Amino acid sequence: MKQQKYNFKDLTLAYFQKKSKLYRAGGYKYATPLKRSPVDYQDHFFAFLMDINICLLPVYIWVLEFLLIICGLIPPHFFDLLFYLMFALLFVSSVLLLAFFTARTSGQSFGYAILDLKLVKKSKKEANPLNLILRQALGFGVPLMIFGFFFQVIGVVLWWVINGIFVLITPHQQTLFDLIFGLIPVREPDQEIRFETKSETVKEEFVTTPIDLHIRSNYSDDGYYDVEELFKQAKENQLEVISITDHNCARANAAAKRFSGLYNIQYIPGVEIDVQYKKIRVRVLGYYIDWTNEVFEVLEQNSLKREKDLSIERVEKFENFSGIRIDVDSLMSNSRFQTITPTEITKMVFHNERTRSLPFVKKYLDSCETQSVAMSRFEADVFGKNGPCYVKAEYPDAKAVIDAIHSAGGIAILSSWHLDYISDDVIEEIVDLGMDGIECFSNDIHEQTVAAALKIVQKRKLFVSCGSDYHGPTKPKYHMGVSNCPQKALPLVRILTKAAK
Repeated sequence: MKQQKYNFKDLTLAYFQKKSKLYRAGGYKYATPLKRSPVDYQDHFFAFLMDINICLLPVYIWVLEFLLIICGLIPPHFFDLLFYLMFALLFVSSVLLLAFFTARTSGQSFGYAILDLKLVKKSKKEANPLNLILRQALGFGVPLMIFGFFFQVIGVVLWWVINGIFVLITPHQQTLFDLIFGLIPVREPDQEIRFETKSETVKEEFVTTPIDLHIRSNYSDDGYYDVEELFKQAKENQLEVISITDHNCARANAAAKRFSGLYNIQYIPGVEIDVQYKKIRVRVLGYYIDWTNEVFEVLEQNSLKREKDLSIERVEKFENFSGIRIDVDSLMSNSRFQTITPTEITKMVFHNERTRSLPFVKKYLDSCETQSVAMSRFEADVFGKNGPCYVKAEYPDAKAVIDAIHSAGGIAILSSWHLDYISDDVIEEIVDLGMDGIECFSNDIHEQTVAAALKIVQKRKLFVSCGSDYHGPTKPKYHMGVSNCPQKALPLVRILTKAAK
């Protein structure tokens, strides 16, 4: 297969689009508005200087041309032509280029992009592109042109001084036009942006399968895309059968059944539920369910309450351990699932200059090669099973959930989630509770576990399932249709897709 090559423009555009997706998917929760601190003032000022110098490039070129005229290298009668040409280019760079670049990057000017700053709404969510264009054009480019033409350097400096006063007196360093359009500058959270080719993400012996029975929508706490967008992507990827198995929530199925006919893709109603067997947490996939059955409403409400209670307990333990005050109301108001995860607390700690300097945080930054590694180790040590802020959750009994899925007309399949950490004997015990099959192929299961699972389904004549666990940009390593299911195993999965018939 010929590998597609991308030019610098394509890669730059893809980079900013991916950053924007990650920001919208939840990154905005960890963005920090600029404050009246020396570091924030310094970065904001440097970003401003970078924007000014890029916009004034036509002026610098004209000055060079003026010197060449003085030296006699360019005829003097070109002076007026070069001046008006410079003025036209200045309009393009300062009014058009800066404004549309900021809108195209969802709030980042040239300087903002280099220093990881971003113009957003007061809620920290991304701003309307039109507001960004008007803010840059009216607040930066147009004054530069008008004051520069009528009042020369003094007029331009006076305008910047006025804006500088607004930056100094507002709590979040807002300019005059930031206030007019309701914008604030924020510091972006750390985001890992990776671009992978198909050959890097799919093993040679596996192919993208036309069946994907493990997909998350934005009804899940960590899913990103809405139901119709998932069907659009499934159509683009030439998938034939899909199932949306949201985490402890069956509500996506209502919309999915409608879009199934529109996109001519077979849809299997699904859900994925956290359960417990002998203090071991596993997940059960339910297929062909009657999603209107009240049991799923009860399971969802119990799950939401459990996660909220765990979040509050987790915060209390962390506050007692660290002495850091967590703004619970603010974090929960930004979460439609009313949860505060270990990852969110970790990001909050590492994205705050004051808490980063605390000894028990700083030791991770000093000993780890990158901040992302430091954050990962911090989260594992503090919130992991043996950590001081670990909270233990109680999940529904596995047997009870399997029976509930059956009572709703469904098929119960053991999810591949964390199967690598469960012995083969225990997997068999769980299957014996009434499971109808096992998700043998996914991105989260080792080859040895696959072999053990296939032996079990063969011995008990159970269904075989496969799924990508696709979440969208919130988990970019997973790709729709990529479930590590080899072509020769696809007929086994097709049996499950015909189970209702």
